[in-house]
Amino acid sequence: MQPPPTRFSWRHFLPALFVVCVWGMSFAVTRVTVQEIPPFTLAFLRFALASLLIWPLARRHRHTRIDREDRGALFLLGFIGVTVYFGFENFGLKYTTATHGALIVATIPLTTEAVNAIRHRRRPRMAVIAGLLVALAGVGLLVGPDKGEATLLGDLLMFAAVTSWVGYTFLADRLTARYPNLLLTFRITTVGTLTLLPGALLEAWLLPLPHPSLTAWGGVFFLGAFCSALAYHLWNQAIPALGVGLTNHLLYGIPLVGALTGVLALGEPLTSNILIGGTLIVGGVFMAIKKGGDQEQGG
Repeated sequence: MQPPPTRFSWRHFLPALFVVCVWGMSFAVTRVTVQEIPPFTLAFLRFALASLLIWPLARRHRHTRIDREDRGALFLLGFIGVTVYFGFENFGLKYTTATHGALIVATIPLTTEAVNAIRHRRRPRMAVIAGLLVALAGVGLLVGPDKGEATLLGDLLMFAAVTSWVGYTFLADRLTARYPNLLLTFRITTVGTLTLLPGALLEAWLLPLPHPSLTAWGGVFFLGAFCSALAYHLWNQAIPALGVGLTNHLLYGIPLVGALTGVLALGEPLTSNILIGGTLIVGGVFMAIKKGGDQEQGG
């Protein structure tokens, strides 16, 4: 039997829209906070807080055990999806703008499609090829200095974050079909917190002791409580209520919110290269993913 069609619900649409705004704003918040709190330390504090907040929700699955053969994969998910990804992202946003970061991360769905085709040794769909070429043209306009604070190093670190998330996606594919999402998220977040600890301790040893302002502590709270805990919970309530198609289409708003927040809140430059490059990136991703149906789940 086909599942009953989902009906539009403002009760779930508005929280989903809130999540898109929160995730989009996270680039600017990270950009500001990482100037005061070192990258690994910031990620550790963020996910330690998120783990504490997700734990009460995950307790409903406390009797579900992770099979022994899946524990290695679970560890890798926490290490790659949290420690590696957010290590690269936080370092990247220390050296590039929130606008660049948001637009580069927007290439994740397209990169995943292309790598998936290579992985299965099949020719990518024409829509993916066309979308990839359009998005690459946008990336070519975007990457590098733009007479602002963006640097090539920061942009390359953001691309490294994209690559690590693609690897995480393929690794997670098997486990997400076997265990409850909330349980996996809690375990992955906890593993990521633990594997971030050595990097945070190394920063504490090598770098001067930071004295974060209230703004920086507010950034930690926003990233941990809103971006990594509340947003996940609301998003996973929205997916079955609104349908994967609508929720996926909402994700295209993340780079827009990220770029606007960088420009309006941080005063980042809005150059012609950013406008044209950003349009090409988002347009290329939309071309590729829209033609292939709504298969990816966000968040």
